[in-house]
Amino acid sequence: MSEAKIGPSGGEGGLPIERYEIPTGARIRQIRVTHGWFVDSIQIAYVDAEGNLQALPGIGGHGEHEHLFILDADEYLIGVSGRSGAYVDSIRFHTNKRVSPTYGGAGGEVDFSFLAPEGSEVVGFFGRADWYIDAIGILTRSLPTAVEAAPRAKQIEAAAAPVTPSQEGEQKSRKSKKETPPPASAETGAETTSPASKPAADNLQIIEGIGPKIAELLAQNGITTFADLAATSPEELRKMLLAAGRRFAVTDPTTWPEQAALAAKGDMEALKALQASLKGGRRK
Repeated sequence: MSEAKIGPSGGEGGLPIERYEIPTGARIRQIRVTHGWFVDSIQIAYVDAEGNLQALPGIGGHGEHEHLFILDADEYLIGVSGRSGAYVDSIRFHTNKRVSPTYGGAGGEVDFSFLAPEGSEVVGFFGRADWYIDAIGILTRSLPTAVEAAPRAKQIEAAAAPVTPSQEGEQKSRKSKKETPPPASAETGAETTSPASKPAADNLQIIEGIGPKIAELLAQNGITTFADLAATSPEELRKMLLAAGRRFAVTDPTTWPEQAALAAKGDMEALKALQASLKGGRRK
């Protein structure tokens, strides 16, 4: 049985994932994805050789938006595509019949597209992951002899076809009550707008100690600008971090309002000088 490893695309963070794959003789039936600005997690469910639905443990973290892509009994995965940078920003799943909607944010530095060889299917993934899916590639295996592969030209044509509303009817989407609307994607053409009275969001990640996940957490709490952050006390910030879980408990936000106040005034030289005296957002 021929096997192949194709990819990955993405960053170098997170922990290595060597072989996240289904058993021999099984077929992928569902793919669960969570995302926010990036693809946070992926979980595969499969039908085993006895016809039972089984699930692998998920890889990655916990996203704000959850989607379930369900494959038909005669459908199999042939590839993935999307955009990536330091993380996997967005992903689509290609089958022998269609292509899924785009899951994830609108960012990314490069496009990627991995397609299984002729007569093969995708049986899993490899790459890197921790809080997000940092990098992803595909694991492929020859199709079972009982499955007749469609001509590759037709597979590619089907994979490139846009998803119709009837096809999207198989998607099951669940959102938490407190989440913000999902980022706009090229697949849906959706747009998100802010009220006219709300200033445009600032890049809070220039504040030392704030990464993508914390910036997303702050946005969920209504802190999207330097002025917002400057007006929030370290004590209030600590409460937000503690409420978000143990992963954030060791984060020290003491200098964030001070840094944000300088950024809000546009005094980047003073901000740079302050950050030179910090390590991980803390005073040395």
